[in-house]
This record gives sequence, C-alpha cells and structure tokens, in this order.
Amino acid sequence: MKTKVLIVIPRLGGTGGTETVLLSWQKYFSNHSDVKLTVLAPQGLRVTAYDRPIAKIVEPVSKIPVPAQRLLMIPRILWALHKNQYDDVICTTSKLIKMIAVLKKLCMPKHRHFRLVSWIHSSLYDESSITISDLQYADAHLAISSGIISQMQQNKITGKKYLIFNPVSESKTDDVSSMSVVNDHIKIVKFVYIGRVMWKGQKNLSELFSALDKVSGNWQLEIFGTGDAAEIDHVKNFVSNHQLEKHVIIRGWVAKPFDNLECDYLVLTSKYEGLPMVLIEAQQHGIACISANCPTGPDDIITLESGYLYEPGDIDQLSGILQRCIDAPTVPFDPRKIRALSSRFAEGNYFENVERSLNMINTSNRKG
Repeated sequence: MKTKVLIVIPRLGGTGGTETVLLSWQKYFSNHSDVKLTVLAPQGLRVTAYDRPIAKIVEPVSKIPVPAQRLLMIPRILWALHKNQYDDVICTTSKLIKMIAVLKKLCMPKHRHFRLVSWIHSSLYDESSITISDLQYADAHLAISSGIISQMQQNKITGKKYLIFNPVSESKTDDVSSMSVVNDHIKIVKFVYIGRVMWKGQKNLSELFSALDKVSGNWQLEIFGTGDAAEIDHVKNFVSNHQLEKHVIIRGWVAKPFDNLECDYLVLTSKYEGLPMVLIEAQQHGIACISANCPTGPDDIITLESGYLYEPGDIDQLSGILQRCIDAPTVPFDPRKIRALSSRFAEGNYFENVERSLNMINTSNRKG
C-alpha cells in the first residue's frame, strides 16, 4: 500500500523557490511505487500563478475572488482530510500547521491518525508570517538548512527534525570546460550577483557596494536580477556618485543567468536566507562563492574549498576578502572540487534523503 502524503501550501505566486521544489517533488513522486503525493492550495493561488507550472499540480485551481477563497479554506482542508486517509500532512507555513492541528483535534475521528509535519522554507526569525510557537503543533519537521534546526532547538520546539536541504537539477556533464570559470591568469576579477535587487532589505546590496567602494585594482561586478524601481535607483545612484560606472554592469532579469556566464566569484550579502540556492547553482558551475554567514544556509554550502564566509555587517571584513580576490593572480579554488561539493544537493541524493526521512516519520507514526 502506498504512503499517502498531502502537502498544504499558502497562496503562492508561481515563481518562487518553494514552487520550484514542489514541482521537483511532484515530478519525482508522480510514478513512485511507494508514495502518492497530493498538493493542496486551500486558498487557491495568486493570479500570477495561474499560467505557471505550479497551477498544474495543485488542488484546487480556482479563479474565484480572494474573499471567497478564504471562506472556502477550512472546508477544503476538511474535505481533503476526510476524503483521504493520509499518512503525512506536510505544511509549509506555521499558520497552516496550527490550523490543521486544531481541525484534527476538533473535527477528525480518533482513528483517522496522520503525522503533521512542518516544512518551513525561510529563517524562522526573519519572516514575519512565521509564528515560531505554532511549530510546536507539528509532530516532526523537515528542515532545508541546519540553521533552521538550530533556531527550532533554541526555541525548544519538540518533534524529530530531519535535515533534507533543497534539490538542484543534476548537471549533464563533468567536463570542466563547461564550467563558468575565467582564464587561469586573471586580468580583471569578475564578481557576479544573481538575485532580486534590494538595497537595504533581505538581499542587502548596500553592504556589497560599501565594501567594493573600499577596494582598488581591476574588477568588475555584473548584476543579474530585477526589483522595485526605487531599489534599482539606489544602486544606480551609488554607482554614479562613487564613480564606479566602469566597474558595474546591471544586466537586469535573465531567465538562465548561468548560461554562458564567465565569472570568478559569486557574491551574496543577504541578511537572512532559508537555503540560498544561488550558491549551490554557482558551485554546480565550479564558481567560488563569497557570502555573508547569515543565520541559515550559507555555512551548509560554502566550505574552505569553495569560497569565503564573512560576518554579516562587517564591511571591512568583506572588503578585505574582495581585495584579496582582486590581488590574487589566480582563483585559489579548484572548480572540480567546488562542483563535487554540490553533489549532495543533486536531486538523486536529495530524494534519497527525503524518502529516508518520510520512512522514519512513518515508522514513528506506526509505533505511536
């Protein structure tokens, strides 16, 4: 008999990292011999998601007005729980965890038992939608980074915790010539930032530019990504006011930024993350990384063999690392070793870990 797994999600927009992981789960488990997966969006999806791939894998997809969607939320959850005897119900928000725990206690027959599992995709301390105490309602927890597990432990959240990370598509070649590395001898050190353009928010690009303003030598920064007009203007104004025009290129949004990309280092200055997938993707391409050691994610990815971590907010430390990179005659990291480090996030290894975690959760369920 197949293990029945229900994933309950909030109103997603269709283009985020959570959607990408959900699509990977659906693809992997669609013809699985032991697991039947269902994805429920009890409040529907955001308008922007209707024509996105996520709309093809969730139940239900409805374009009725948002107020009506909210009214239907609890009936939809109850209908799904009564109609199917799920073994695991996985929730991606703390609000859904508490809601389903209450519904289970008040509305479900005692013999209809399932394990309630949290699966949070961001730092617990920096996402306003997360109520940490609500995680206590979950029986077990899937964590995308060791930092999230540490935050749960700091808040005395009970329940077994399983570190599963997030998956990246496995590369089709091991040929180092396909990697995004620049020539052995560096004339201009090329840094790249890939992500949403945010000056003072989560992505904290002001820290990167403050550090770059302190360095000297031949360097270039390419920015791939978009953002609010005011945020982009902050970047452009800083570049202009500090005479950095010859060093900084703003590319805007690019669908596949790693295709044909040549750079020496990818830089990330985020104040917080869940598990920054851009660092893993860079490693897949043999690119060394420089990242703020924000509470969850980067130290699961970057090692002494793949890049540098600095303390968030320490602009002098970051500028020192950048200057060291500029002054070095070559990149002091082996692209092959960098790429090898990314293998534990590859889909094959990732889903082995997911299946092992689900089996342990269900073994615990049967014992309980």
